[in-house]
Amino acid sequence: MHIGMMGLGQMGWNLAKNLSVAGYSVVGFDPRPDSRERMAEINVKAAASPAELAAVTDAAVLMVLNTEQAEAAVWAENGFAAGADKDQTLIIMSSLSPVFVRALAVRAKGKFRVLDAPVSGGVEGARAATLTIMASGPAALQHALMPVLRAMGKNVINVGDEAGLGATMKTINQAMLFAALASAAEMVVAGVKAGLDPDTIIKVISISSGGSWALEHRVPLAWQTDYASGATLAIAAKDMRSALELADSLGTSATLAREVRRLVDIGMARHQGQGDDPLMVEIIEQLSDFYIRSRSNCP
Repeated sequence: MHIGMMGLGQMGWNLAKNLSVAGYSVVGFDPRPDSRERMAEINVKAAASPAELAAVTDAAVLMVLNTEQAEAAVWAENGFAAGADKDQTLIIMSSLSPVFVRALAVRAKGKFRVLDAPVSGGVEGARAATLTIMASGPAALQHALMPVLRAMGKNVINVGDEAGLGATMKTINQAMLFAALASAAEMVVAGVKAGLDPDTIIKVISISSGGSWALEHRVPLAWQTDYASGATLAIAAKDMRSALELADSLGTSATLAREVRRLVDIGMARHQGQGDDPLMVEIIEQLSDFYIRSRSNCP
């Protein structure tokens, strides 16, 4: 089976590598020349365009940053749609707005099939093929592509039979993640300023009722890796926009999400859109006029 991978950043690169290791013939496309030149390192053949990729594969994964990149990859003159047929499947694994994904699926009818399958687990999960995959689309299509999905993720969960439900699940997950990260950052900064050791805070709270994935896997990176995680602050900003778009379209409360987006926007402005999501800890440090790394027992 021939599988395409559109977008070979940190996530897509690892997904393509895992598919190749699983025995699939993988064809990749990325607009960056350096990425295309390196694909042979993971036994991936480079395509000149998404249209060319679609023409030589049975299914293709979309793993790009945002809706603008997705729109270009699928619908541009040499996009995926130009080379696909009604038997070809586009597997949307990017974290995209549910509104955008639903509209894409409607537009694709009669042209190609769509499986909405965003992921959670970050670069670490992509590298280890332990991602959680939130799949939505026709049951028969999910069943047919299950071996492909399981080559990339440990937990493949059917969240519905309509494209857009997977994107909705991922959107609310991301909003909860960044809300948890902001909350954890506030209290860790307060605890350290009060005299507690930051690593001891992480150890104790991670096995207590206040624990969270964000506390354990993101907050400590503020002092352990100088705020580097491999997951960008720009992704956090994009995901919070999607969460607010979803809430506003449904008329539901998003009080906390709006505050988290405000904090992310502060970080984006301070770092000109660069850097990783542990910078949310730095935002809290700046607002608190106290930096955890200033403690003598932090490297």
